[in-house]
Amino acid sequence: MYLILLLSLVFLLSSCTKTDEPEIRQENAEGFPIAWEIVTMDEYQGVPYGTKALIEDYNDLRDACTILETHDAEKIGLFGSYTSGGNNTVVFDDVDLWWWDKENGNPYPDAIGDRSQWNYEGEDVYWETEADYVFKAYFPKSLVNLQPGSGSNRILTVYDSQVSQYDFLVAHKEMTAGSENPVRLLFRHALAAIKFNFQFINEGVTDRLTACWLENVQPNGLYTSSTLNFEDSIIWPKSTANPVGVPMYYWKPVAPLQMTSAGIATAYSTPASSADGNIYTQNDGWLLVIPQPTSGPETLQLCFRTVTGADVVYRTGLPALELQPGKRYTYLVKVSSTRIELHLTIADWNERDSSYEIDFNK
Repeated sequence: MYLILLLSLVFLLSSCTKTDEPEIRQENAEGFPIAWEIVTMDEYQGVPYGTKALIEDYNDLRDACTILETHDAEKIGLFGSYTSGGNNTVVFDDVDLWWWDKENGNPYPDAIGDRSQWNYEGEDVYWETEADYVFKAYFPKSLVNLQPGSGSNRILTVYDSQVSQYDFLVAHKEMTAGSENPVRLLFRHALAAIKFNFQFINEGVTDRLTACWLENVQPNGLYTSSTLNFEDSIIWPKSTANPVGVPMYYWKPVAPLQMTSAGIATAYSTPASSADGNIYTQNDGWLLVIPQPTSGPETLQLCFRTVTGADVVYRTGLPALELQPGKRYTYLVKVSSTRIELHLTIADWNERDSSYEIDFNK
């Protein structure tokens, strides 16, 4: 009788302590499979894989790469190879990597301690001992215009910022076999972002913004398309500048935006028709552009119209500047009846407060 009670008690206690946590994957004869941890250069709201201006405006890569009720999972494109004994072997050839529950998948916790579901398509790949590995990755796979010759040594792609406005991310990793598992892929923004805020100088004066665009006034002006050859640095080669006098990033909102001395009108922040630049409105007013040096106010102009001015085009030259990948440039355009003032703040991609400010009117 006592023995039966004791066995029953042991069973109850063991049942209470049992959890539903998945079993940690064990090493087999081939070692541990290659697994992944995804992080970004600039965390967003404390999340190590966080970012902003992603596909459909998701704040982090994990959400963007997860199948939800509202969207399908976007994918990361993954390349990888190793060198051993003078021979190079490809192990990942543009493989899909995303957040999904793969059977017997990633055995490691993710960057914030959750059970990781960063898994790749296909069979497991195991480390080759005493080999040197190179990995490349890019996001979003469905939108990136990948070019022939892309692989673990380089990613080749053409980006036309007047046709596409997706947040293009890239990652690079070199390591010896098994020196880090999961492999920590650090994604960086390959583009620069610009925002134009409009405000009246005179208190009590109001008007409404009806259109905004950029325009080259010299042949050596801004170019909106380039081909990236990404090895380990994000360097966009100089391309042919857009034609003089032809609007770039033209945006005409469905409803004009009011600007006052106390209220700011942000260009590219509200819907437009497809013909009037709606593509430029998907990133909270941020315009994604090719990183490049600009030549100064005699070369590149910001153009806009208002309700009061009707068909009059207001123009102000943009100062010479080095547009860098992963940086955000916020212009405050202060307007009066007699002059236009220009202020610029520059910050890393996910910093809401600028790291420094430039006043071009002093």
